[in-house]
Amino acid sequence: MFMKTIILLLVVVALTSACTQIQERGTDSITESDQPSTYPQESTPYGSRGYQPRNCNGTGTIDFTSPIMRLEEIGYILPLGLINANSGHVTPTDHGYYFPPDWKPSEIEDSRKFKDILAPADGIITEISLVGGRLGDYRMIIHHTCTFYTIYIHIRELPQKILQVTGDITTHTTPNIQVKAGEIIGRSNGFDFSVNNDDVTLTGFIVPEHYNNAEPWKIHTVDMFAYFVEPLRSQLLAKNVRQAEPRTGKIDYDIDGRLVGNWFVENTNGYRGLQGNWKEGYWVTHLSFVYDGIDPSLIVVSVGNFSGKSAEFAVKGNNPDPADISVDGGLVKYELVSINYVTDEGKNWDRISFAKVTKALGDNYVMGIALVQMVENRKIRFEVFPGKTAAEVNGFLNPIAYER
Repeated sequence: MFMKTIILLLVVVALTSACTQIQERGTDSITESDQPSTYPQESTPYGSRGYQPRNCNGTGTIDFTSPIMRLEEIGYILPLGLINANSGHVTPTDHGYYFPPDWKPSEIEDSRKFKDILAPADGIITEISLVGGRLGDYRMIIHHTCTFYTIYIHIRELPQKILQVTGDITTHTTPNIQVKAGEIIGRSNGFDFSVNNDDVTLTGFIVPEHYNNAEPWKIHTVDMFAYFVEPLRSQLLAKNVRQAEPRTGKIDYDIDGRLVGNWFVENTNGYRGLQGNWKEGYWVTHLSFVYDGIDPSLIVVSVGNFSGKSAEFAVKGNNPDPADISVDGGLVKYELVSINYVTDEGKNWDRISFAKVTKALGDNYVMGIALVQMVENRKIRFEVFPGKTAAEVNGFLNPIAYER
């Protein structure tokens, strides 16, 4: 349950990005053309798709020569690919999480607990926006080249260098502010981090259009450790709770003609959903059959609407594997149970401190039943029965069609 609390407080609300870089200059030489531009809003979960950054410079990747927090101030790191359905992450998260030592969820907004967030490499701050419209809760994009950028969510304080350009941020701004590796870009008590490369497209999202109308950066998410130079890479990996390879985690599981991966209620705009925004719950039409973000040996079923709320579950017996289920598989019945984590020392993980987490396990108590049947390679019928046991569910009553 605590993982849900963590990510409920650290829910993703993000905006699209594109590339830019400005010419070398100091903050005391800002001209009128450097001021934030007006960003047209659309009725999407994360704002307009129309922004084209200025003065883009170069493509490809660069090395990260600074950690994004001082090493001694990092308590633990959570990988990509976590499922936290009750906070809107019904599908695997496209970002990781950084927490300071002795982190407590009750202190998430306590400024006395804030730590500096650092730029990992030279770049340009191309976008800053409010997360879910909440003042003092920022999302930032830094472009390191035109196609390679990092995203930070839940920055709580911005430095004066940024505020003197942006003024008070009430929606979204595109400031184009140059930063150097190791420079402070904000402060927070726990935040989200991802690395994206537009030259890379993940193959496990077999219908990219489902994401391009809401989170177009998602399909370009790459390893969040790989670009740090040594010994930084190893030092950061040592603070990562996930021990399975790939250590960064995985977010794209779709296999065409198989149940595994992400699904969306038919004719609901893919990832965007019918509601179209975070406050109204765009994720209620999402569904995923994937694997645990920390221990990928555990099957996870994540449902956008389970008795009126979103929830994720392990599968009792941990079978059948959704990667093995096709249109020939007929009706499949999953018994849904809660998830627990075990460390390399054989102890239950407290979920608020670093540990080498080596195993995720499903409980024995059945919380409900999921019925699913693949009717076409990219279409399924699905229904959940909260509070029921396997013996009490014999077939569909009111199945819902999902697609991808």
